Amino acid sequence: MTMAHYLRFTRLAAALACAALLPLAAPCGAAPPPALTLEQGMQAIDAAPAGAVPWQLLMQAKTVQKANKKFGPEFSPQIKELNNQQVKLYGFMLPLDQSRKQKRFLLTAFSPHCAFCMPGGPESIVEVIADKPVEFSYEPVLIAGKMEVLDNDVVYYRLTGASQAKE
Repeated sequence: MTMAHYLRFTRLAAALACAALLPLAAPCGAAPPPALTLEQGMQAIDAAPAGAVPWQLLMQAKTVQKANKKFGPEFSPQIKELNNQQVKLYGFMLPLDQSRKQKRFLLTAFSPHCAFCMPGGPESIVEVIADKPVEFSYEPVLIAGKMEVLDNDVVYYRLTGASQAKE
C-alpha cells in the first residue's frame, strides 16, 4: 500500500463517517451522547468479553516501507495466525452507510470523537462485512466473523460473514 492509498483511505473513511453519522444525530433539542475520552474508550475495550481478540494484539502491526518503496503492514506471527480464523472483536462501530442498520462498517478500537478524524491508524480498524445488518450503536459491540489479515489492501484487517455476537 502506498502512502497515497493510505491517505486516500483515511480521507474517504472520514468523509463516509461524517455523512453516515448525520442521519443518526439526535432529534432537535436532544443532546447526542457524550463522546468518550480516550481513557474511557480504553476501559470499554479492556472490558471486552472473554474470547474476543484483544485490540492490543492487532495494534502490534507496524506500517513499514517495503522493498518496492510502498508502505504496508508488517504483521507479527500471532497476528498472521488469525488469518482465515473465526474470531470475535469488541469495538466501536463507524458506519459507512446512512442507515441505522449497517451491513458494511468499520469496527474501531477507539470511540470516534470527531466526525472528521479517524479514531486510530489502520492497525486499530477492521472492515466488517456482515451477513445481516447490524443495528448502529454508540456503545461497543461484539462482532463475530472470519478474520482476514491483508497484506495488499487499504485496510489491514477484514471480518467477513460477520454478525453481532452475544456476550
